[in-house]
Amino acid sequence: MINFTRKLLLVSLIIALSWTTAFAEEEEPVFWKDRQISQLEQLTPSLLESVKSMQNKISSVAISSISFGDSLPSSFRKVATARLQQTLTSLIKLKVSVCESCSQIRTDISGSFLKISRGIADDNYRREIAKELNVKGFLDIAVFTSEGEQLSISLNAYEAKGGEIVYSKIVTGTPPKSGTYIHAFYGKMTVPITFTSTSSGSVTTVEHQARVLGAEKMVRLTDDWSFTGGGAMLSDDNSNLTDKYEKSITGFLIDGTIIYDVFNFGGDQVAFSLIAGLGMMTVSPFNNPSYLKTGLSLSVAEQLTLNYHYLLMLTTDESATASGASIISIGWKF
Repeated sequence: MINFTRKLLLVSLIIALSWTTAFAEEEEPVFWKDRQISQLEQLTPSLLESVKSMQNKISSVAISSISFGDSLPSSFRKVATARLQQTLTSLIKLKVSVCESCSQIRTDISGSFLKISRGIADDNYRREIAKELNVKGFLDIAVFTSEGEQLSISLNAYEAKGGEIVYSKIVTGTPPKSGTYIHAFYGKMTVPITFTSTSSGSVTTVEHQARVLGAEKMVRLTDDWSFTGGGAMLSDDNSNLTDKYEKSITGFLIDGTIIYDVFNFGGDQVAFSLIAGLGMMTVSPFNNPSYLKTGLSLSVAEQLTLNYHYLLMLTTDESATASGASIISIGWKF
């Protein structure tokens, strides 16, 4: 009764985790942290180095504008504006301030004409504001995304006196990894089974095999950590064995795993990951054992995968024991 209760709790946990991934929103990938904010944080060190190098051209600037590409949401714009202003104004060697009046709407009446303007409208206004803020020039910042949601920041600094551009640079980040995908895979499971042969009566160990066809859904928690939940179908594959276990290994696997990307290279085109999780095998010869799952995965271009998994069995049938099983598979991410 205790074993049954433990199994029931384990199955409930795995199903709950799997359903969490299955019903994750498709339009907005679920991230522990906003993907664009994460990119901005990764870009910040390079951005600071670029702004620091500006001091060779100009000694002090005021941020006159921070503009954003149309694809960037308003929630990101508010956070990015605050972070950019806070980060740049904290520099010591290069004086950076914020020109609040540069973004305000101004109205001027000249005779019978009403003139409405925003930003630095002319040379006189630019020089007046620079004198008021005690800076030598201004800095325009533009934040935008290219294909693949790659975040870039454009910097343009110009003198207050004549308006000449003295510094210009674009800082580009690393495209974010996919936030959610379906991973389909096919492979072969090998199970060393120890059992008592009905024909000879001796204890025998054979390398039993089964084909594995499955799918799982991944939700990326951070840029390096992910969660997956899914299952696979087992089909016995031992017709060519002369000495084999009498019962077929046919059934299902269901599990939930945590994945950690150890390192990436080739511009994130190749990733090496470690896997750990819990699951259950619904196979009659082994009395439906639960298992601990560990493994390695190699991803190419965030699509093709080569995988090795080891299942450490927690329970097996008395008539046939199997301490573990290994699975080698190839997969594709959609």
